[in-house]
Amino acid sequence: MFTYDRMRRYNGAWHLERQPLFPHYLFLESRSEEKLMEELKLYSKVFDVLGSGGSLIRVEPEEEKLLRTLCGRGHHSQMSRGYIRDGQTVVTEGPLQGRENLIRKIDRHKRIARVGMPVMGCLREMQVGLEKAELR
Repeated sequence: MFTYDRMRRYNGAWHLERQPLFPHYLFLESRSEEKLMEELKLYSKVFDVLGSGGSLIRVEPEEEKLLRTLCGRGHHSQMSRGYIRDGQTVVTEGPLQGRENLIRKIDRHKRIARVGMPVMGCLREMQVGLEKAELR
């Protein structure tokens, strides 16, 4: 399961929370698609992926590379920090540093950035934490 950090304000203070990055998805990693399908069949009485309208979708190499870049081995995207100067976003730390071109929209109030991710030939958005960096 992939997660990300985000800031939420309640009880008069900001709190760092860990949220699911893809709340309705489960990622399985395997070297062999055939072997994975065999293993899933063993658990068909416990859950039915395909029968419930779900399906298995292959993660393409470019998607995998982006997820590994943003989330690392721990499958977790930490909070990024940055600022906007003259209409340009500059990320000073975190997984979005140097990848500002992926940012599609910033919600400064919620301290999140919507990041464009190519999925199955079209651009999908996911959100990650992005808060204002302290300028010195």
